[in-house]
Amino acid sequence: MEMFGRYRIDARVGEGAMADVFRAHDTSIERVVAIKVLKPEFRSNAEIARRFLRESKAAGNLSHANIATIYDVGEADGVPYIAMEYVEGRPLDEILKEQGRMPCDRVLAIGVQLAGALGYAHRQGVVHRDVKPSNILLADKGQAPKLLDFGIARMAEPDAEAAERRAVATQVGQVIGTPRYMSPEQALGLPVDHRSDLFSLGVVLYEMVTGKPAFSGAGLATLAIQIAQEQPLAIDGMVRDCPKGLRFIVEKLLAKKPEARFADGEALRAALQRELDAQRIEEPVKRRGIALRIKLPLILVPATAIALAFSVHGTLTRERAALEHMALTSGSSITGFVTSNAALLAADNAGLPAAQQDWAPLQAFVDNAARNSDVRHLVVTDAAGVVRAASDHRLIGTQYAAPANEARIAFLGDNDIREAKGGFRFVRTIKYAGADFGRVDLLLDRDELDAASNGARDLLFGLALLVMCVVTVMSYMSGRLISAPVTRLRRALDDAAKNGLSFRISHKRGDEFGGLFDAFNAMAQALEAQQPDPAEQAAREAAMQKTRIEPAPTVVAAPKRKAA
Repeated sequence: MEMFGRYRIDARVGEGAMADVFRAHDTSIERVVAIKVLKPEFRSNAEIARRFLRESKAAGNLSHANIATIYDVGEADGVPYIAMEYVEGRPLDEILKEQGRMPCDRVLAIGVQLAGALGYAHRQGVVHRDVKPSNILLADKGQAPKLLDFGIARMAEPDAEAAERRAVATQVGQVIGTPRYMSPEQALGLPVDHRSDLFSLGVVLYEMVTGKPAFSGAGLATLAIQIAQEQPLAIDGMVRDCPKGLRFIVEKLLAKKPEARFADGEALRAALQRELDAQRIEEPVKRRGIALRIKLPLILVPATAIALAFSVHGTLTRERAALEHMALTSGSSITGFVTSNAALLAADNAGLPAAQQDWAPLQAFVDNAARNSDVRHLVVTDAAGVVRAASDHRLIGTQYAAPANEARIAFLGDNDIREAKGGFRFVRTIKYAGADFGRVDLLLDRDELDAASNGARDLLFGLALLVMCVVTVMSYMSGRLISAPVTRLRRALDDAAKNGLSFRISHKRGDEFGGLFDAFNAMAQALEAQQPDPAEQAAREAAMQKTRIEPAPTVVAAPKRKAA
């Protein structure tokens, strides 16, 4: 088992341009670490060894969830090393080679974390200068990126001019950083600041979105020309589902001039987070008053309920009136039929002595009519009010007493129609040759009428309830469908007021809101194009300062002296 200082080497796990990487065990605190050891061919160069240690210490103070922590920097047996956090994950370059392009929502999620890590490092004065897929490990099932290898990072110093001279000096005859992911400043050997890291991250994001490198030159000279002068292939020509906002972010990061990129990592993180939020469910925001998705149902549901209440009431009233009219018409027809058939027999029996009167045919007719399920009670009396035929045989021969306190509800033809308990009562006088020979009293059942009316009422109430539920759900969903794009536009306007127009609204809408988003993007592009270049503006101000005419000094003439 090989020991390297206090570290026990377990296995060799990787190799970089300047160092070999081992999985090791820190025996002093029982911790698994990753050891980066400077390769033998560089150890003899004192300047490289010194810079390897000095500039790695610059990242030693960084503590961020998406930056691999450096625990120790030093030498063991004269060999420079860096002991850092051991991350269980796979390098991004291996994943891209295996899977190709990534879904845009995953690109956004990873980009947000990487931008936050760079923003944090830049605030601490540390510029990475070698952001590339092989320096990004994806841990936690590929969801948590870790930024590695600040080995060529430079700590910002108070003496900016001296720091820049040293930075330029380290680049003489040597290109620092992986060529394919270098910024134009690095390719041209110019001073580098935090915006160089943003360009390199833009190259990485481009490759994640398209699955292709942004700059594909084979040689160093060709790559340098492409990076400094040429634009990569347009993303929309390669990937159809890339949101406009993400495409704009990558294009802004790949701007040749540093001042045309995002101001810092935090501004980039905010832009990526905005796009990520747009791909997910909108987060609740503070509103003035009630949310539209609640307000719309509160307006539509009561209005619909009132309209349905009037409609249902009117329909039930008309339907019940129609059923009652049908029942009254039917009862009047039955009563008229019985009366017409009883008239001749009643007139014949009226002229005979009581012993000779024959009411049997009339009783047979009444029994036949009473078979109708709607007929609850049928009585035929003679002129003296004696029951001569009835559906209830026990009433035959008795003096008939009509129910009292029944209100008349209609008078249809010769029928006196009254509201009775459980039905409608139809009373009609038996007339023959203009004389009265008795009366027909029919009680028609109303149970079927009430059942039909109640069934129609229940059906209408159920339909109204269904309509109310549909209106409630649809108004709520409509409110959400409207409030979501309105919220996006409001956030975009707020962000534009706070952070400028360094973003675009991504969408796939073909409706009026899509046109509104396109109009906002066009406005942002036009306004951003009108903004003066900071470098050009500074140059113009300097030129104007040099050509400014200073006022001529005022000369005061001495008074003439008089001759003596």
